[in-house]
Amino acid sequence: MGLISIGIAPMGVLCIGVIPMGVVGLGLVSMGAITASAVGMGFFSVGFNTMGVITAGPLSMGLVNLGGSKMQMPHMHHSHETTHQSSHHHRHMIYKTKEMAKASAKLIGCKTIHQVDSYWAPCSPAKTNK
Repeated sequence: MGLISIGIAPMGVLCIGVIPMGVVGLGLVSMGAITASAVGMGFFSVGFNTMGVITAGPLSMGLVNLGGSKMQMPHMHHSHETTHQSSHHHRHMIYKTKEMAKASAKLIGCKTIHQVDSYWAPCSPAKTNK
């Protein structure tokens, strides 16, 4: 730990490495207030698959998306849905990761997720009549 840390799992203010954790993290899987990584979580996060308040990247989830993401995760704000689609619509969406399906399920009031081929969907699967 230190002001500037470099290594496999560095921790400090400015961290550069495979799994950096600090105020600013640069690396493969990063956690911190500001991250730039393949997979990152932080207040401001840029990378391939990121989560945070302000995000940018092809699979980013955040309150403010600066671009790159083709998917928009629904989110709650002041106890009302901010998307223009009903929660019923979100029951039929699929996601690439379990985490994205879990986040969507929580937002629409489901406690479960289920697998659809190599994707994931919120809630229980629809019952079919055979």
